[in-house]
Amino acid sequence: MLKRIVQLAFMIIAVSLGVQAFAAGDYRGDERCPRPTDWSNYSEPYDPLEHPRDYPTFDKADRPGWSCSYQREDGVIVQYGDSRTPQQQWLDMYGGGNGDQN
Repeated sequence: MLKRIVQLAFMIIAVSLGVQAFAAGDYRGDERCPRPTDWSNYSEPYDPLEHPRDYPTFDKADRPGWSCSYQREDGVIVQYGDSRTPQQQWLDMYGGGNGDQN
């Protein structure tokens, strides 16, 4: 019984970590959305969950992030990245956003 509870707990933790990583923005890309080779026009990938008390002021924090999306043949929309600036992401997560955080 205890072994089953421990297995279930590990499964829940693994799933929650995977969901958090996806929700923070997936910058892998694929053959239809290749990652940029030159990040000079984009901010670096940013996860506001990793910086709850630090408003982003680093270089390019006011530039939009890379994003790409397309609709697959089966109708599913695939999204990579986050086109908001790190500053917008942080404000949307921790306050100061447009108030539409439900």
